[in-house]
Amino acid sequence: MIAPRLTADIDRPLFFTTVLLALIGIAFVFSATAMQTAQVEHGLYLKQFLWLGLALLGAAATAAVPYRVYEGKTAWLLYAIGLLLLALTLVIGHVGLGAQRWLGWGPLKFQPSELAKIAVVMVLASMLAAKRIDLTHLPTLLKTLVAAGVPFLLVLKQPDLGTSLCFIMVVLTMLYWAGLPMLYLFLLLSPLLNGALSFYFPAWILFALVLAFVLYRSRLRLGTVVLVVAINLAVGIATPHVWNHLEPYQRQRIATFLDPSADPYGAGYQIIQSKIAIGSGGVTGKGFMHGTQKGLEFLPEQHTDFIFSVVGEETGFVGAGLVTVLYMVLILRGVRIARRARNRFGSLLAIGLTSVFLYHVLVNVCMTVGLAPVTGLPLPLLSYGGTSLLTSFLQIGLIQNVAMRWREY
Repeated sequence: MIAPRLTADIDRPLFFTTVLLALIGIAFVFSATAMQTAQVEHGLYLKQFLWLGLALLGAAATAAVPYRVYEGKTAWLLYAIGLLLLALTLVIGHVGLGAQRWLGWGPLKFQPSELAKIAVVMVLASMLAAKRIDLTHLPTLLKTLVAAGVPFLLVLKQPDLGTSLCFIMVVLTMLYWAGLPMLYLFLLLSPLLNGALSFYFPAWILFALVLAFVLYRSRLRLGTVVLVVAINLAVGIATPHVWNHLEPYQRQRIATFLDPSADPYGAGYQIIQSKIAIGSGGVTGKGFMHGTQKGLEFLPEQHTDFIFSVVGEETGFVGAGLVTVLYMVLILRGVRIARRARNRFGSLLAIGLTSVFLYHVLVNVCMTVGLAPVTGLPLPLLSYGGTSLLTSFLQIGLIQNVAMRWREY
């Protein structure tokens, strides 16, 4: 039995917000799959409801066990299991939509990458919570980056670019929370910015000038400056080769993001139809179950990746705004719990898991309104998918775990 003092410290706004988002998700999964002409299986909302029950039990279990149990050896064990599952996925995983991302037997399938995110957060929290850690010490910083880099590469190989980038978001957020100076964060981000801006020469020149100015004013050791310059030069040289080795659909998604109208009936179709659906919802929407883009099946993957588009079409700006506010509450409560926790491991664990939510919400919502390439990332708690829902509640359970034991050192 959980002690009364612990239950009193449960973050109720976080709990009710999470459950409300999951129930909204089930309602719109029902709406998105209820048409007679739907190409997807009918009754998916019932499966999602059963997954919600299992997810609530999982959240309760992860909240009940003191989070300090996951520090150290347990975190590394879970991390090793996560890497093993990711490696197995590349060998015997199920192939679908051009990617090899699932493990399972028969109708039961799950994405190991979802569970790997939690394991990586635990390992990084355990590493960064060590006493007298100096994050500006290069070997220490490299160990942290390698811990996140190995699963990043395994997921990228599937290929799943959207999910792989989540590991970068997590490690940068946790390094910042652990006290890494902003200068070092910028230098860590510089290779990514270099690669992204290399496709637009004026922007790349501006970035190069800013980087040179920062290095000149930073007063870093010569060896560190040379290393940063060498890495950025290597990225600049390798970017064209990486582009050529991307899967054709990945290159097409990036090109379509820059100009969806260039292929309105092909690669740009998803973004265009999503924007039409959200825009046609107006202020109050067309009414629940009355979305025409959804009803006529113009909207692709409407019960998974583009479920936010269904929300926007049927409930308009009001409903989409409400869902956005609920996600803001979830993120802010996670940050509050991380800030409040007295134990360094608990604080890092909470902020790392919160950053996973933030990344998924930002990328999915921006994708549906045409501000990000189509990545295939689900919207946490709303999109249909048992693995995604269960993983989201496990994360919430761990964040609640920290909230319940915030007084512990």
